[in-house]
This record gives sequence, structure tokens and C-alpha cells, in this order.
Amino acid sequence: MKKIIELKDICYRYDRRKTDGITDLSFTIFQSECLCLVGPSGSGKTTTAKIIADKLSAQSGEIKIFENTKTAYVPQNSELPSESTVFEYLKSTLTDLEDEKKENLIRANLLLLGISNEMHNPISSISGGQRQRVIIASALIQNPNLIILDEPFGHLDEKLRSDLMDELFTLFKDQAIACLWVTHEIKEALSFSDRIILLNYGVIQQASSPTEIYQKPQNLFTAEFFGRNNTIIGQLKTLSDQEIGVKVLNQEIIIPRPKEFKDKNQQEVLLIIRPEHIHLEDKGKFKGKVKKVHFQGAYSLVEAELSDGFYLILNVDGHHRLNYNDKIQFNIDYTKVYCLDEV
Repeated sequence: MKKIIELKDICYRYDRRKTDGITDLSFTIFQSECLCLVGPSGSGKTTTAKIIADKLSAQSGEIKIFENTKTAYVPQNSELPSESTVFEYLKSTLTDLEDEKKENLIRANLLLLGISNEMHNPISSISGGQRQRVIIASALIQNPNLIILDEPFGHLDEKLRSDLMDELFTLFKDQAIACLWVTHEIKEALSFSDRIILLNYGVIQQASSPTEIYQKPQNLFTAEFFGRNNTIIGQLKTLSDQEIGVKVLNQEIIIPRPKEFKDKNQQEVLLIIRPEHIHLEDKGKFKGKVKKVHFQGAYSLVEAELSDGFYLILNVDGHHRLNYNDKIQFNIDYTKVYCLDEV
């Protein structure tokens, strides 16, 4: 894949305690990819986006911008002049072009975004979703090959936001435009991104595909950030290049060995078990009592108490009725259990 921007050891700090900002950030943005920055509030997402967009200057480190790279930045809060028409506003953002070329460029991009019929309407008269399209149009008419989106859709309702992102990211792929996208919406990050970078206190916790970051978290913070899970300490029994033998919940199990797992001559490991990898079965190896049921629509999150007082969370089909203190049996899909060498 063609590189368009490369960051190496970028630092930017807002305070002397060095708790806000970013530290030694290194990653690459490739042509046509959707790269998502996620993390808690204050983790450095917007700082990173602003540095790449040249809205902030890094205090140290190096940013390499490859030939023919042009960026457009869409901030979190973009104010539009409500007294202007859509066309007047977009025309005002263009320079060094003849009026006829400006109109053709604006019309073409509004057509791409499905709002060409709003071109001569006042901005005050169009909907919130249409305004976001106008903001994106103001970025697209600059002919960038990288668009930086700094949470510009946060005020839209969930369905409108999801539909808009689906359309935009398809458009970006079709136009071979890379997208650096800042968000705090975990489900959407997993749905739409090609790669995800998870930040915490300005440090990269993991950078990988949505599938890998969810199924193979490299640390406990990553595992917990991307959804509900069961974390269980197990006793390490055997270790090979491919497998790990662990005693957990009074059973000895064999699970795949992650490539990041280091042999520290330890006795204990931390197991990550997602709720969807625990399945109700009439003759399951594990028995428990239902203590909580949280209906989610297609499924329910069920908290079950095992006989030894341990609690597990599992997903159960939403059509399955369970009540407090119901007895259940279940099995764990050991091939999906992930093991960390931190305890």
C-alpha cells in the first residue's frame, strides 16, 4: 500500500505533569484506508488529528508527508453561515478558480453527496444531516487524498450518523481518499474502519484491524475498552509454541498461544472470554444461576453465578426467556479464549 503520511516519535504535551497530550506516537497512514483513532476523553485523539492537519505543531518527532499528499480537516464543531446559500458558502471556500470552474466543482461534489438539489437553498433551511454533507463537501472540493474527521457527527442521532458514515466511507473508497477518523463510538469504529489505533494517556495501546483488536487484545485495557468480557485468572500448566494449557474454573483447558505471549516462568495468566463465546447447552460442563438479565434486542446479556461464587457474563438469544435464579448450563468455546501474560 502507498504511504501518504508517516509519524515518528511525535510528542505534544499540554502540562508539566505530562498527563495530557501524546508521547512518542509512531504510525503510518496509507492511501485509501480508513484509519480510526479511538480512546477515552483526553487520550490524545484530537491532538493527533490536529498535528497531522497542521493545526498544531509537534514539540518533537518527525512527520513525513509523501509527494502529492493533500489533506482536508473537518473539526468537531463546524459553524456554517446560516444566512448564505449552500452554493455561496462553498464558493467562498474556493480560491484561484474561475467562477464557472467553481460552480462545476461544487455541483459535482454535491451530486456525489446526494444534496445537489439543495445547492441554492439557504443553509438555515436544510437539515442537520444535510449540513454535515455541506461540511464534507467543503473538504472534498479541495481535492484532498486524506480527509481528517475529528468527531464531526457526534450531535447526529445514531441511525442518521451510521447511514451518513456508511455513504461517506463508501464514497472515500470509490474516490481513493484516505480517511483519518476520530471517534468515541466503539461499535462504529469496529464497523467502518480498516485499522484502529487505540490511545490512552497519549500512548498507543494497540494498532491493528478491527477483528484483531477485538478478538486478540494485547492488554487488559484494550480488552475492556472494546466491550464486555470475562477476565479470569488461570493456573499455567503447559506451554508450547502453539498452545497453552491452563487450569481455570476447576478444569484444565488447552487454548491457542498468542504471538505476543511471553514466557516469564509465571504460574498465573489472565484469560479474556467474550460473552458471545459462552453458549447455553442442556448438558454443559458449567452450571450456574441467573442473577441479572439485560435485554439488548437481538440478545440478552446474562450474569450467572457459578457454584463457587464466581460470576460470568454470557450472551443469550433475545428470544430465550430467563428469569432471576433460573438454573442454566453452558460451555465455553476454548478456541476463542484469549490469554494475556499480565496478571
